Amino acid sequence: MYRIGNDKRRTKSAKLICKGMEQLMTIQDYNDISVTQIINASCVGRATFYRLFDDKSDVVLYQMESVFDELIQRMGPHTDSNVAVKSLFELWLSQKELFLSLVKANLYGEFQTRLSFVIGEKLKFIKESVGLDDRNWKYFIHIRAAMLFTALRVAITQFNEDSPLDISNTLNDLFGKQPTIFKS
Repeated sequence: MYRIGNDKRRTKSAKLICKGMEQLMTIQDYNDISVTQIINASCVGRATFYRLFDDKSDVVLYQMESVFDELIQRMGPHTDSNVAVKSLFELWLSQKELFLSLVKANLYGEFQTRLSFVIGEKLKFIKESVGLDDRNWKYFIHIRAAMLFTALRVAITQFNEDSPLDISNTLNDLFGKQPTIFKS
């Protein structure tokens, strides 16, 4: 697990390491990237790298968390589900290499878990307005996160020319504009 915290020097070093990793991911497959290459590309010492990260997958997880933090900042406390989906696609389509690295590193479970948390927190007002119990809410959120992860993967690997609005509209056309938990 990564160990950055709020220390400015650690944060600066972590950003250098992430930048080095990003540069390598544009020219190499994730699986072929070594920690030594990351260290060389980021111009930090080996001790600094291992003080902050255990391995290259930790770097990718830290980057993923940063993208989700940005997503949270973009959304208000009562974000409409369509706005949340569009924001998700806007951010992650700009981070294609990172997303593909998460998939190649078999870290999609961590992605879905984080996405479930973000959706659950930002759309909690839906749970309250519909009156779902915790068990049904968790099912709903985790299934929705899995669907969004899959839609993002398809958009990046199959339809990379689609805009976030195109993707959001396609999902709305296929699955409806409101979550199925709303009663008519």
